[in-house]
Amino acid sequence: MSLLVKFVAVGNGDNTINHAGYIHEIFQKIQQGGLISRLMVTPDEFEQKTGPVKESDEEGNIFTLEFGSLENDKFSNWNIVFRYGTYHAAKQLETEIHSDTYVVDRDNNYLEKLKLAIKKAIVKDWEKIIWLIDRDSECLSVDLYPRIYKTENLMRELINEVMTKQYGTSWWDSFVSANIREKHSKRLADYKSKVPAFNNVDERLMSIDIDDLGDLITLKRYQWTPAFDEKISYLLNGVQKYDDGIIRELLLKQRTIETDLWQEQFSRYLPDDFPKRFSLFAKDRNHIMHNKLIDRTAFQKIKDSAEAIEKDLVLAIGKLNETILSIEEQEKIEKQRQIEAEMQRMQDHERRESEAGVSIRSYDEIEDLFADSIIDFLSGLEGSYRFRNDIELSDPSWIEWNQTGKLFSIRSKIDDTELNFIYMLFINEAEGASSSFGIYYDIIPEQYVTALEYRNASVEIDPDTGLYVPVVQDRLDDIASVVDAVVEFIDDRIPNYKENASPEDIAEYVSCCECGEYSICINEDLLPAGTCLSCGYINHLEHCERCGELFNGETEGLYKYDVALCQNCLDAMEAE
Repeated sequence: MSLLVKFVAVGNGDNTINHAGYIHEIFQKIQQGGLISRLMVTPDEFEQKTGPVKESDEEGNIFTLEFGSLENDKFSNWNIVFRYGTYHAAKQLETEIHSDTYVVDRDNNYLEKLKLAIKKAIVKDWEKIIWLIDRDSECLSVDLYPRIYKTENLMRELINEVMTKQYGTSWWDSFVSANIREKHSKRLADYKSKVPAFNNVDERLMSIDIDDLGDLITLKRYQWTPAFDEKISYLLNGVQKYDDGIIRELLLKQRTIETDLWQEQFSRYLPDDFPKRFSLFAKDRNHIMHNKLIDRTAFQKIKDSAEAIEKDLVLAIGKLNETILSIEEQEKIEKQRQIEAEMQRMQDHERRESEAGVSIRSYDEIEDLFADSIIDFLSGLEGSYRFRNDIELSDPSWIEWNQTGKLFSIRSKIDDTELNFIYMLFINEAEGASSSFGIYYDIIPEQYVTALEYRNASVEIDPDTGLYVPVVQDRLDDIASVVDAVVEFIDDRIPNYKENASPEDIAEYVSCCECGEYSICINEDLLPAGTCLSCGYINHLEHCERCGELFNGETEGLYKYDVALCQNCLDAMEAE
């Protein structure tokens, strides 16, 4: 039989473990999970009632389990080998899952349920479980490889098209950071030695990482706007010891944005949330390309993400081909004139900031600061609930400056509890003034939850030195604390039923026919019986009239003529 899955559990502290009994317990949990349709036993074994688990060596270290499964009208033979061993006095249990009839593909999830059922049966007894082979996870990754490859190269195509047409063939040297260029140079010799036919081709974007592609479309190019700084005079005259770090810090304070590639170029062709979604796509891409395990839930999320990014890029390239991207020389001259006209005003402002060592932000700068902070807040909130399938988080609404509006809503799939949140945004650019982004629970009257506040700096002239000194330091609240406050508010009103439920509240070994999780509620005092605590679907549960066990009447067993029989009893009756 073909080896499909292999993993090893290590570090069981119970040296008196009954090898055969432990494997029988695993078998019983697999059977109770409805994963066994037929046991493979010989007539003699059936007469002797020796059981389905066979001991394969004299030392009692190797056991096999053979059975058949019926899934989607397809029957498969299975052979599971359990092998005990030790390494440096630590007990190990190696598990191999074999089949010569099962077809591994993304639409067939039986093997995923089987391997996870075994893992669930043993995970509490061992310190660590190490996955060695998994053809099931491999087939999902193989399905995603070409889609991810195509999407990644569409991104490279768009960047090359925009940058070459807009800034000419020298854009790489003008815009790309030194660390990306260095990374490319190190890979260049090896790349061209393997593909000599492309020696004379510009392949720079093909040999940099996907994360660097995301950085390129949001790249900002700065220019130096020199202003008098007493600290620089001290360094030049030796009053203060020369330090590269101090020099760099002083120069960074005297820079202004000359070009913002996202605002000036790529936002014309891509959705506003594209950089954030591409960042998630890049993480998913690295997960797949580094051969990490995935299940079908992760597969679907990665697939949906790649398809959405691909669609955005195809549309962007189409728009690009319909647009004249060349910059006229007159536009460049006008832009330079505007920069020079602003220089004098900015020099005075930057002197106030640099001498006092503070940031005195304008209205637009405070808007930018809040915009980034709100994105970080929404990203942190989404991350807090990314893996809670029992709730549904809406897309955030558009933020209007100095106004009030809907921010987002969140709904429980279990009991339909819905919470709506609004924001109240106020910006004051005056020195020393406070600006705030308040978050409220949308009821009448609104209930305050928390707020993100920014305090602008203020300065004054020191009459003794003639230099600006700070009166109020600029300060922005911690985003994480704002996220925590909102999460705490939500969790108080939308409980996590699955985490709060006791084992007695959940039907053991009965899976939800909607999501497949073993989290079906049987406590009427908590929720209607049959409600899945993971996804909210209400399953139809039955008590077997032969053995008394619960089973899911929608996916297994028999309910006919007011008689309910579970799958195990049906199989037993057929065997009789």
